[in-house]
Amino acid sequence: MRKKTVFGKIGVATMAAICSVCLLAGCANSGDRNSDEVQTENVADPAGMVHLDSAEDVSAFFEEVYGGVAEDLLPWEVQTTELDLNDTQTVQYHTGLTDMTGIAGIYLSESMMSSVAYSAVYIRTADEADAEQIRQQLMDNIDPAKWICVTAEKQSSVIVGKDIFFVMGAQDTVDEVMNKAVAAAKSREMNTSEASEKINPI
Repeated sequence: MRKKTVFGKIGVATMAAICSVCLLAGCANSGDRNSDEVQTENVADPAGMVHLDSAEDVSAFFEEVYGGVAEDLLPWEVQTTELDLNDTQTVQYHTGLTDMTGIAGIYLSESMMSSVAYSAVYIRTADEADAEQIRQQLMDNIDPAKWICVTAEKQSSVIVGKDIFFVMGAQDTVDEVMNKAVAAAKSREMNTSEASEKINPI
């Protein structure tokens, strides 16, 4: 049941009196502020949100993405984990990256079945990071056949705020996951770049 707020007659009269006083006070003080101050109040940051702040935020991001994707497009038992940035061998195997400069966190989302060619990566960057350079290294160096017996047909990446989202797998899956990732970023007021895409020979 929704909570209702009821104003009695005395309450309404009192509120009207308070509003009148506030309006008069506002008029009296309007000369103390210049037009620039008035115009710049409550203006949203045009850059929007630039980073997800934690592993929990990334997990919520992936949950929102996968919640909008048809079940038949996703592999069974997808699990999202945070990679240890000090374990350079594992990071390189999953992302192709060897330089951790400007990277605050890497999160890997894959099927628990090793024979499924699907992988999504979210990279949280530091403020001073060159996100475009990191994205290009990821696109150029990741191994779409790292599972040995299967190969990801397509890979796609986008910069969200100043972070990076990447996905590779079957073409239909990649397209749908990327669409939902862009929507999830926009729901967080994160600006998104054009997607960078690559089709891999099977």
